[in-house]
Amino acid sequence: MLSRPPYLALTLATSALLLGCPGPEPGPEPEWETSLELGAEVGALLSIWGSTRSEVYAVGGNPDAGVIYRFDGADWEPETIPAETPLLNWIDGQSGSVWVVGNEGVALRQTPDGWQRLDTGIDVPLWGVWGAKPDDVWAVGGDAGATGDPPPTPVIAHFDGAAWSEVPLPALDRPSRALFKVWGTDSDHVFAVGQGGIILYYDGAAWAQVPSGTTKDLISLWGAGPDEIVAVGGRSNGVISRWDGADWTTTVIGESPGLNGVWLSPAGEAWVCGVLGVTGVVSAGADTLTPETVTGYTLHASFGFDDGENFAVGGTLDRSPPWHGVVMSRGVTP
Repeated sequence: MLSRPPYLALTLATSALLLGCPGPEPGPEPEWETSLELGAEVGALLSIWGSTRSEVYAVGGNPDAGVIYRFDGADWEPETIPAETPLLNWIDGQSGSVWVVGNEGVALRQTPDGWQRLDTGIDVPLWGVWGAKPDDVWAVGGDAGATGDPPPTPVIAHFDGAAWSEVPLPALDRPSRALFKVWGTDSDHVFAVGQGGIILYYDGAAWAQVPSGTTKDLISLWGAGPDEIVAVGGRSNGVISRWDGADWTTTVIGESPGLNGVWLSPAGEAWVCGVLGVTGVVSAGADTLTPETVTGYTLHASFGFDDGENFAVGGTLDRSPPWHGVVMSRGVTP
């Protein structure tokens, strides 16, 4: 069969455009698929972050040991970490330095020679870490299930480029034993969320509690800018709290179980995940969610890239050990 001359093909395409003929149909939306599955000898995964699609890290572990896995764009491989590292809860590299925090107050920093453990002076779990600069990094935590008289309180720690130190907790208007995550837009605008719907704000000088509009646990937060930050949480039903630059507004999502993770795209779309393997997207400025179940594992954290590649990690941490883990991915091609 004779091929069509290039100029004729171009002429026909141009004529179709001028006549208003429809162009090619857009391709189907990518589906979630299992990128990595871990057995009981490794454990569950609780957090994921990456600088590029060829350098993505997932952290977690089991009651006896923490793990870090690295994705190079094609395969996942375990990283070598210091001996006797406990379960790892969160990873972040937005400060320019990559930090991982976990149980027993552990904090690991990535160096050219590998993962280095730095003493924090804290012995309770650290659940979240975020930094504005290499010498301005925050970590939060606490023992959420502990009891005592007086009851335990959350912890806040700061790294100044040389050492970690615990920071005094501001006055709280309700009991809370743990802060779960911390995130900010710069050194003078940092938020932390936690048990009992607590939200704290750091203005560059001191931490103070701000109204959240909820008493339900807030588990995680992320933002696309100073007036577009989303926190998620809840247990039986999902909770979405949105910061518009002036106030936090909280909505209960009755169609969704509890939410654990959130990542915001630069356009303000919030990719959330949570209990029973649900994921979903909350549009910029909105507070509605249509949950989609993508795995039988509970999902703990979301992350993505601007080009549409998304990840979610989780496992069976909501059950008795031994735990299993999973990385789900969407739109990720080797």
